Amino acid sequence: MRSKVEFARGCHPLENPLVKQVLNHASNCGVSTYIVGGFVRDNIAAHDNQRFSSTSAADSPKKRDVDFAVAGATAFDFAQVISVEMDGHFVPLDEENDTARVVFDDGSVVDFAGCVGGSIETDLKRRDFTVNALAWDSLYPDHVLDMSEGLKDLATKTIRAVSKQAFIEDPLRVLRTFRFAHQLSAQIEPTTLEWVKELVDGLKTVAPERINFELFESLSGPTAGHLTNQLADCGVLEVIFPELVDCRRVTPNSYHHLGLFEHSIITVSELDQRLADLPGWLHESSKRELSSGVSRLAATRLACILHDIGKPGTWEVTPEGKHTFVAHDKLGAQMTALIAARMRWSRPIERLITRLVELHLRPGQLFHQGPPTPKAINRFYRTVGDDVPELMMVAFADLGATRGAGLCGDNRENLEKGLDSLMHGYQVFLEEVVTLTPLIGGHDIMQLLNLNSGPIVGELLKALEEARDLKEVVDRAQAEAFVKELYLQKYSK
Repeated sequence: MRSKVEFARGCHPLENPLVKQVLNHASNCGVSTYIVGGFVRDNIAAHDNQRFSSTSAADSPKKRDVDFAVAGATAFDFAQVISVEMDGHFVPLDEENDTARVVFDDGSVVDFAGCVGGSIETDLKRRDFTVNALAWDSLYPDHVLDMSEGLKDLATKTIRAVSKQAFIEDPLRVLRTFRFAHQLSAQIEPTTLEWVKELVDGLKTVAPERINFELFESLSGPTAGHLTNQLADCGVLEVIFPELVDCRRVTPNSYHHLGLFEHSIITVSELDQRLADLPGWLHESSKRELSSGVSRLAATRLACILHDIGKPGTWEVTPEGKHTFVAHDKLGAQMTALIAARMRWSRPIERLITRLVELHLRPGQLFHQGPPTPKAINRFYRTVGDDVPELMMVAFADLGATRGAGLCGDNRENLEKGLDSLMHGYQVFLEEVVTLTPLIGGHDIMQLLNLNSGPIVGELLKALEEARDLKEVVDRAQAEAFVKELYLQKYSK
């Protein structure tokens, strides 16, 4: 049925020059076109004059990305016409399924897809969610075609599948359910959630690249903790990462009040609760992109979920009842590297997540024997480098999810204070240490000790930098004397 709607100011389709040009060419070609999907959904003004999307109308990227359903001709051929007539770049997506894209130099993207079943009414009934099953027809400029009560769900911020068949036709929609709930600050309707649980195994047939997009989008916003809990409850995470299945058999212990699987999942919520209290420079680091559309924060949240996957393979219980997980950080990093290969993560994403899993124990280990020495702290900052902000996020999340009797009272308070000082000390380190000028370089050491280039020179340089950072060495003469003495003590034999 058609329903009268009000579009947000400046967002009516006929106010968009790109849309007007496409409509003009469609008319000349005798082709029927309908705008569908996010452009319609995000630009409709809700009953309280607030848009469903969290992005403002004026700034929304959706304003430049438009999806057209095409009837009366193949969408693939019509997209080629548009690319020529409007000086765009034709991108064939799937000729067999009649989908294509036209990209313009200003960044605008227009997708074209043939109407499933030949009509827009049939097409809308085959879409994923009711809030996406809305179509705008230029013949009725102030109305939308709504076959599934999508406008009602739009107003109540509800994610509802159009049908169970939608998940069967494209299992990725199981994961998209959560991505839309995150992006649109919406609740998932109970029946839809039941279909997700029933059909979750279909994700095993979906290409990793498609899963990555949905997963990292779901982990990128302020509701990531809540959605991670839902992904776990519905079995989605264990389908994507079967390594997590084995985590369910590791039981609570003196340090962990939860089983390992539950502990791993709530780390994301623990991190989210702490984010508001973290310093601005840490937030700036977390916003940086690793790859297109994937922030360091999203990758860090996934590292939180995976940080203990090495524990099941290293789990032992001593005769005294103590649970041990020796070298689970190393095994976890190896397992994460295999996950990265399977999921085809980009190199930057793989490097950060694997490194965070491998180093997640390091911050806490500094405080196991009391306050660490300045040299130990300095070495931590140098070893971890630019990943210190994200590693501290994982450390705080891990601590928040660890509330057994063995880590309470003064022990917990002291560790909390230690981690806090370690986090804030990194900025001091950057300001006071990293900017220092090297006293001598590698070539100087090679001449001084008559050495060829090699690992010994690098080790001597690293030791000299630490001594300089701690003001044990302050000038060139002392640097040369330090290097000579260290070489005699450690390497001359």
